[in-house]
Amino acid sequence: MNEKYEKIDRFIEYGIYIYIIFMFLTKGEAVRNVLIFGNFTLWLFTLKHRKNLYILKDPVSIFFAAFLGLTVFSVIFSIDPFYSFLELREDPLKAALLFPVISTVMADRKRLNKLVYITLFTLVFIVLIGYYSYFFHNVPFLKPDTALMHTGATGYNRFVIYLNTLLPFAFIPVLLRPRIAIKVLLGFLLLISVIAVILTTSRMGLIGLFCIVLIWSLYFSKIKNYNFIRIISGIIAVMLIIVTISWFSSSHLRDRIFTTSEQLQTVNLRTEAWKPAILAISQRPVFGWGYGKQIFFQDEPFKDTYYKKAPAMYPKNIHNVFIKILFHQGIISLIPYIFLIIFAIRYFWKNSFQFKDIRSYILIASVSVLLSNYIVHSMTEEVPNLRALSIILSLGVAAKFTNENSNN
Repeated sequence: MNEKYEKIDRFIEYGIYIYIIFMFLTKGEAVRNVLIFGNFTLWLFTLKHRKNLYILKDPVSIFFAAFLGLTVFSVIFSIDPFYSFLELREDPLKAALLFPVISTVMADRKRLNKLVYITLFTLVFIVLIGYYSYFFHNVPFLKPDTALMHTGATGYNRFVIYLNTLLPFAFIPVLLRPRIAIKVLLGFLLLISVIAVILTTSRMGLIGLFCIVLIWSLYFSKIKNYNFIRIISGIIAVMLIIVTISWFSSSHLRDRIFTTSEQLQTVNLRTEAWKPAILAISQRPVFGWGYGKQIFFQDEPFKDTYYKKAPAMYPKNIHNVFIKILFHQGIISLIPYIFLIIFAIRYFWKNSFQFKDIRSYILIASVSVLLSNYIVHSMTEEVPNLRALSIILSLGVAAKFTNENSNN
């Protein structure tokens, strides 16, 4: 690119960093929209000068685009097509705009280096908000409860998903910094973030964290020839110490653990949403009932089932990504979605061993998040939006196509 277009590219780059910070905040939707549409407009303006558009022909790029296309296609079969069409303006459209911008602009080693420090800053920032709420707002579980960031009455699940999204990327600076003193400082920041995951008392969040640790342990056992069993044993020992300390410092954590067995039968009331959803799915299994959250709260999908009307239940959403997609978009979208996630995990994992620097770390971080959030936690929670998935996939693709001397 010539100098003029490089300056525009720099604007896009910093727009991406700012968006990553703002994407986890309750406030700032207007800012997020300006960044998404503004960056995409600038990206289009520089399109003919980009030399790496072949990235958009990568299998992950194609499969993600196909899934988004099927989401648009599902509007045709919606019981409320106009509503479903309007809903496309949110997650599907914004995810579609984010993916090409991030995957092409961030395919640069220097930018990926900056990005991991932005994720570390963001992680520490939202963790501090969580601790502030925990100690000064008297919330029972660690979660944000401020005007800047608020996740609702049961928001500890959403909050722990945010933490498990950022942790794998925020860990990378520890690997990049050679000085021991800086590694210790960064390690301390990660430690208080791991404790925050525990204090959310989210069981699936803890399982997701273990999946992240498992992926990184497998990675190091392969590239460094470390003993995998010893790594896992050491990590489990450290986590047990942290959990023990948290146990004695949090009565709510003890209560959550003690009630696990009695809540297991209904998966903490989630089956109250799953049962009617599955019965409704059986009426329209192929194409679903239509895209958009409010479709689940209309009576029509349930009129030929035992429930007759939309169930007035708690929790107020389906709390399972796979059942949610099946209900709204049917098998025709669920199968490509599952294929996309599994393929991306395998694809990024395999390609991570082609590099021995930040490119490899970004790919492993992407695998960690996909497994933790989009497979494990998705079984009991509606993992935040397609925009987050778009960013994880696009960063993985960007890392794969980043050359030693990148030039966008």
